[in-house]
Amino acid sequence: MAVSSSLQPWNLRMPAGSAQQWAFTLTTQTPAGYFPYPITGATWEYVARVSPTDTSVPLLYVTTTITAAGEITTTTSAILSQVTLSISATATGALTPGTYYHCMWMNPGTPSALAVFDGNLIIAGAPASY
Repeated sequence: MAVSSSLQPWNLRMPAGSAQQWAFTLTTQTPAGYFPYPITGATWEYVARVSPTDTSVPLLYVTTTITAAGEITTTTSAILSQVTLSISATATGALTPGTYYHCMWMNPGTPSALAVFDGNLIIAGAPASY
């Protein structure tokens, strides 16, 4: 499946063992202006893998169900379509420092699947304490 997104690539660098959170506001443009992108009823997943072609079990997998890895939440209204990705310190602590491929999917595994973003996830070694 081709990856299509308006936010490519999104490279993220974070220390191993850190918790991170990002909020994405999704809009669509019409001749009348910008409006919330329709996300009501969509399913979501965030995955990190060794490479874009890796099909094995993701090294990091986050959905709308809260787990030790984190959680995806959505907010929708007449004026806002927002997706928030929260990754836990436990999840990043389990990754060996290095560069991975990551992607946030809307409606994964369906004909309407959309990669909202993808790019490199760079896990840095945790800084030394004094």
